[in-house]
Amino acid sequence: MATLRTLVRVLVVLAAVAASGAFLRRPRGLKHTKPEFWMDSVQLARLQGYAMDMHRFFTSDGYEVALHHIVASKNGTLGGVPVLLGHGLASCDEQWLARGATALVYMLVELGFDVWTVNYRGSFYSRGHKTLTSRHHDYWDFSWHENGVVDQAEAIDYVLQATGRQKLVVIGHSMSSTAQVVLLAERPEYNDKVMGQVLLAPPVNFEHSTGALAYAGKVLLNLPGMKESGTENVQNDVFSGFEKPFPQSCYPDHSGVNPKLFPFCQRLIEFVLGKVHEPVDPYQMQMILHHYPAGSSIRQIRHFSQCIAAGKFMQYDYGKARNQALYGQDLPPEYNLTNIRTPTYLMYALGDGSVNWKDVEIFGKLLSPGVLRKLHRLPPKDYCHVDFLIARDAVELVYVPVIKYLEELRSGAS
Repeated sequence: MATLRTLVRVLVVLAAVAASGAFLRRPRGLKHTKPEFWMDSVQLARLQGYAMDMHRFFTSDGYEVALHHIVASKNGTLGGVPVLLGHGLASCDEQWLARGATALVYMLVELGFDVWTVNYRGSFYSRGHKTLTSRHHDYWDFSWHENGVVDQAEAIDYVLQATGRQKLVVIGHSMSSTAQVVLLAERPEYNDKVMGQVLLAPPVNFEHSTGALAYAGKVLLNLPGMKESGTENVQNDVFSGFEKPFPQSCYPDHSGVNPKLFPFCQRLIEFVLGKVHEPVDPYQMQMILHHYPAGSSIRQIRHFSQCIAAGKFMQYDYGKARNQALYGQDLPPEYNLTNIRTPTYLMYALGDGSVNWKDVEIFGKLLSPGVLRKLHRLPPKDYCHVDFLIARDAVELVYVPVIKYLEELRSGAS
């Protein structure tokens, strides 16, 4: 019951955050913080000596989606194989930049890849819509199904058109891996547009899920104002009662001099993501907390919860009546993983509190013969969901292997 009580507290906080208003890049009244803690993606890239452009387009169902593009490497190389990176649940592409000089995106650029990052609908950079605002009930009526079959698909089309290429490589982390798998399963023609995909901590199979999302569905149904999945969203602004942004509520000394987490935040992170790999880099932890969460719909969370409860990778369950109208059956259909033909590399961690390692291995076995190129288990037993981004040894353990897989794909395409 202790974990359930923790989750209730977390979701109550998130509900308060959702109701608090628009995200503020630097909330009023904050002083003595490192400037990069509140920089946007373009500023973070500029800090490392890279020029970055923002591109926006409207999806076929009216949502505005933003892409960022690193214009050139420091050594002047341009026009390599395009790589599209997606972000996790309630995140944005700042997760790929917050690490600083050793971020994967900069390593890829210097190796000649043409790097693009996508921000799915509802995230900080993608709040526009042709007819709705992000304060409107119907704006948040989406899950990661739409992130896949619409946002990811049309982002791929945009990048290919902009670069004049026929194919690109996709790197997913967490929910963006889910969205990518949904896309290839539901719209198999996109297999012909993806040279290969590297999926880090992919939540796809759900037979062994034991983390926070395993409890979230039941809790959400009993929280006032959160019963309708499209009515609420999650942002990084102010905690009710604390009246402080998320990171300031987690650190007793917000200046960064004393980077020890408050016990509640430490327990929260470990409950949701797993115990962070030691030794924890306090600067990286503060950076990621200042840039997270960046926007999410409650339906995205509930969709994961439904899959976990059913033990299936399936479309959203709207209830019997609407399921019949949409799917022609009482229960939502499962995604057809045999439609995936794209060469796939899976990387996972034993200590991940969000994605159980057994489920990743099962996912690999469910792919058609010849599709899975590598099932890569990270050696540390305490690596967790966020360590792919912030661990001190992520360059050696995560990024170097990822680059190896991309080089294999690039050489195979030449």
